[in-house]
Amino acid sequence: MEKLLLITKSRDLAQRAKDSLSGSNLMLKEAESSAFALKLLNEQSFDFILLDSEIEDLPCESLLRKINLKSPQSEIFVTLEKSGDQTALKNCGADDVIGFPLDKEELHLKINKASRERSFLRSCGLVGKSTELKRIAEAVLQAAPTDITILLTGESGTGKELIARAVHRNSQRKEKPFVAANCGALAEGVLESELFGHEKGAFTGAISRRAGLFERADKGTIFLDEVTEIPPQTQVKLLRVLEERSFLRVGGKEDVKVDVRVISATNRNIDSMVREGSFRADLFYRLCVVKIDVPPLRERTKDIPLLVYDFIDKLNQGGERKIPGISDEGMSLLLRYHWPGNVRELKNFLESMLVLAPDRIIEGEDVRAYVEKQSQSQRSLPVLTGRSVHTAEHELIYQALLGLRKEIADLKRVITGYKELSPEYKVDVGSEWEKEVKPGQVEQDLRIEDVEKELIEKTLRNVRGNRKKAAKILGIGERTLYRKIDRYGLKDVR
Repeated sequence: MEKLLLITKSRDLAQRAKDSLSGSNLMLKEAESSAFALKLLNEQSFDFILLDSEIEDLPCESLLRKINLKSPQSEIFVTLEKSGDQTALKNCGADDVIGFPLDKEELHLKINKASRERSFLRSCGLVGKSTELKRIAEAVLQAAPTDITILLTGESGTGKELIARAVHRNSQRKEKPFVAANCGALAEGVLESELFGHEKGAFTGAISRRAGLFERADKGTIFLDEVTEIPPQTQVKLLRVLEERSFLRVGGKEDVKVDVRVISATNRNIDSMVREGSFRADLFYRLCVVKIDVPPLRERTKDIPLLVYDFIDKLNQGGERKIPGISDEGMSLLLRYHWPGNVRELKNFLESMLVLAPDRIIEGEDVRAYVEKQSQSQRSLPVLTGRSVHTAEHELIYQALLGLRKEIADLKRVITGYKELSPEYKVDVGSEWEKEVKPGQVEQDLRIEDVEKELIEKTLRNVRGNRKKAAKILGIGERTLYRKIDRYGLKDVR
C-alpha cells in the first residue's frame, strides 16, 4: 500500500485532502509541524508528500530542501495560491504545485499520474524520479511491445545500455537472448566477423566456422553501442540485415536468415554525421524509427540522491565492507557537481569510497576532495567553446601536434647519435617544426589539415607504410589513422 504524508496545520486543507483521496488505496499520515514531519521521515518512507506552502514553523523552501535530502524517493506536491511563485518552489525540490484552495479532483488526478509514472520506472528498472527519466520510461513501454528499431542518443555513461535492456525486458522477445556489441571497441578488421561471423578459412586464423553476434541474438535483441563507429563498408551490410533479415558470413556464400530486433546507441551527433556523409542516411533512417534522447546527469539532478542510495545498497551486498550512508552536506555537494562522466562516474565515486573509506558515512570533505581532484585534472585539458565538432577536433589535433613538435625537438637536442637511430622509427623533423608557434595560432604559416597530413605522410614513409607502427608512433588508434589516410588520400604512401 502506498503512503502519503500530509504536512499542514490547516484543518480545511486536511479535510479536503482526505475527501479527495477517499476510496483510493493510500495510507494517510498527518503532521502539523515541520519538525514532526522530518521526524516521521527519519522513521519511515512515504511515496507521496502533500505540503502546505503556508506552514509556519519553517520557510517552505527550506523544508523542501530538507525533505529532498531525507526522502528523495517521495513525490512532493505543494499547495500554493495562484499568485504564488511556482518556479521558486520547483527549484527547491517540489515535483508539482497544486492550486489553493485545494481542488479535490486535481489532487486525485496528480496522485494517480505520479503513481502510474512510478510504476513505469519500476517496470523499466530505472532509478530516479526526474521528469526526463519518466518520459524515457513511458517511451520505452510504448515501443517495447513492437519490433521497431530504436536509436538511443546521449553522452557516454548516461545508461543507454540499461534502457536498451529495459526495452528487451518489456518486449515479446524477453525470453530470448539480449546480445550487446560495442562497435567502438572492435578493430575495423574484426568488427564484421564479430557481428556476422565467418567461415572456416575466411582469413588467417579462421580455423573453423564461427557464428556472429547477429546469429547468437536470433529471435531476441541485439544492442549496437557506438553504432556511429561502424565503417562504411560494414554499414552497407548492416543495412541489408535490417531490410532483408539476412547476411553473408565473412567468406561465406550462403545467406544466413535471422529474426533480430536492433537497438542502437551513440554518444555522437549522428545528425551531423549524416549531413557530412560519414554515416549513411538510409541506414540512419532504418535505425532511428524511434529516437530516445538520454539527458546527462547534470540535467536531471533529482535522480542523483536515488542513484546514490541504490548504488550504496548494491555495494553493501557485495562483501564485508559497507557504506553506512552519506551526510546531508555530502549529498548537497553531490547535487552541485556537474558529473561529466554521468551515472558511470557517480557509481565509480561510490565504489572508490567503499575501498578508501569503508564502514563510515560519506562526509562533505570526501566529496570536496573528489571534486577538487577532478577539477585539477580537467584544467589540464583544452577547453573548447563556441566551435563545431569538426573545428573542435582540429583544434585538439593541433594542440597535440604542438606538444609532439616540442617533444621531438627536445629529443633531438638530448639524444646523441640521432642519425644512428633505426630508420624504422626515425621521423624526419624539418625546420618547419622548429618554428615558434604562438599559443592559439591555428592558421598562419600552416593550416591544421596540412600539418596533420604532413606528419602522417612522413611517419608512414619512415615505417614503410606499416600502419600499425605509424599509429603507435603518432599516438592514435589504428581506426582513426585509417580514417585520416582516407581523408588525405595517403593510401599509396609507402
